[in-house]
Order: sequence, then structure tokens, then C-alpha cells
Amino acid sequence: MDCCGHEGPGGGDARFDIKKVADGVYAAVAAPAYKVNCNTAIIENDDGVMIVDTHSKPSAARVIVEKLRDITRKPVRYVVNTHFHWDHWHGNEVYPATYPDAEIVTNQITREAMVMKGLKRIQDHVRQVPGEIAKLKADLQVASPSQRTKLEADLRLAEAYLAEVKALRPALPTIAFEQAMKLYRRDREIHLLHLGRAHTAGDVFVYLPREKVVITGDAMIGWTPFMGDGYPEEWAATLDRLAELDFTHIIMGHGNVTGREWLGTFRSYVHDMVEAVRQEAASGATLDEVKQRVTAKLAPRYEKPFSAYGDYRPWRTGVLANIERTFGMVR
Repeated sequence: MDCCGHEGPGGGDARFDIKKVADGVYAAVAAPAYKVNCNTAIIENDDGVMIVDTHSKPSAARVIVEKLRDITRKPVRYVVNTHFHWDHWHGNEVYPATYPDAEIVTNQITREAMVMKGLKRIQDHVRQVPGEIAKLKADLQVASPSQRTKLEADLRLAEAYLAEVKALRPALPTIAFEQAMKLYRRDREIHLLHLGRAHTAGDVFVYLPREKVVITGDAMIGWTPFMGDGYPEEWAATLDRLAELDFTHIIMGHGNVTGREWLGTFRSYVHDMVEAVRQEAASGATLDEVKQRVTAKLAPRYEKPFSAYGDYRPWRTGVLANIERTFGMVR
């Protein structure tokens, strides 16, 4: 396995381990960052490269472009966005600027979400990040010597991110499909699939049947899922449809490359959380009661496997948000 940390010029906290998953298929696994970056999948074909997801900012995408030059001299022909969240498409603009013939691809649902929600959220970031910067500066004023190094680093990263988000030139997809799109290259097939609602209404899965690799976006990640735009009651069924495909390796939206065993654990967590919330809500429990009872019920089975990233994405914080989202939908 080819694994190497890499941070390109101006990358800030954009660091990735490049891992070979199959012949011509690589995962750029993102390290924890102040402004989270997603993983990127790199698929080298006979006539060019497909990139799946482009991170939270253009500087992070430029790190991948720089690293690509160590893998291949072929141009990027396609960029796929798995969903509309900022940390998966705000680097889009880098690819057509670097490779003028590159097409950006997603499904129609996701493209519409980018237009209706994603563009507005860029302006939300422009308004909100100055508040983050002000808080970091205030925290620095009272910080102990042991706290100052991290706070100073976070302040630099927040200021750099604000400059980037103000200068964003959002590159929307140029190709949109409905349920499925298949690309037949000389050396591989690539299936782009919408299997149902999960993390968002339009999650795109990228499936390589010959290599037995699937790329999931945030429909599967290595820690507790974010459900703020999700469909908890439908999520497990979507993952059941994913499980019908023949694959051995999963490149998730965040976290290390994994296998089918994590699909089972992840799907069970979503299913069990939804069922536990539904049962408590039906009994007339309040939201606070549901949070307490469901967390206690799930913790013995799920807290340890969903805590692999420690304080970066703590399980109990995530599960409480998941319970609240689900409670609001099942009542």
C-alpha cells in the first residue's frame, strides 16, 4: 500500500494519506482539520482521471492536483460530487481551472441542492467565520501557555479559510443524471448510482464492479454520521441496497478505507438508533428523556467502534444530534 502524507503549497491543514485501493484506484484519506476536509477518490482510466469529491476549500483541492502529478500525467476528465455539503464541493473550481476540459458530474437532486442551499451556505460561512475568529482571539487573551499553540494555529487557519470562502468561484456540475450513469472506459466500468435517501436526498455512490470498490460519500463515514440534512428513517434501507452490490473495499466520505464489516456496523447503528427513538417517542417521552435513554441503550454496542477518532468527532456528541434529528421526524 502506497501511503504518504502530503501537504501542498498553501495547503494549511489539508493533509492526506494516498492509499492504493486497486490498480489505478486511490483514496486520498483526509487528516483531521480545523475546517474538515473529505476524502477524495482518484480513478485513473486509459484516457484520463476521475476525481470524487473536492474538499472544503480550493487550497485543499490544489493539494490533490499537486499529488496527482506523482501518480499520472493524464488529465482530469471528470469530477464527481457525492452530495451538496460544502466540504465535498468547495474545491470544484480548481479542476476546470487546471484541466479546462474537465466535466463536473452529480445527480439532478444534488445539483439542485447546490443551487438552492449550497450557494446560500457559502454566504452563511462568510457571515459566521468572523465570529469564530473573534472568539479565538478572545480565548487567546485568557489562554494558558499550553493552550496558546493550538489556539494560534486555529486562528491562522480560520483567517485563511475566511479569505478563501470570500473568494470562492463556485463551480456547479456541468452534467447531471437521474438514477444512474455508467462510464465504459477501455480498462474499467464506472457506475454512478442514486440508491435512495440517506445523508442527503441525492447521495451519489460510485461503484467499480471489476475492482469491487465502492465510494460512498458521507452515506458512510468512519465516525458518527451527521444527519442534519439526512433521512434517518430511510438511511438503513439505502445501505441495504448498497449491500446488494459485489464489493470488498469502501472509500468513505471521511475516515480510513474499510471493508464490508463496517457497512454492517454502520447500518446497524442507524437502524437501532431510529428504532430506539421511535419506541421512546411513541411512549410519550420528552426529547431530553429520549436522548438520555437512547444514548444509554446504544452505548454498550456502538460507543467504542464509533470513537476511533477520539476527541475529533466524539460519539456522544454525534449521537445526541442524531437522536434530536430523528425525534423531530418520527413524532
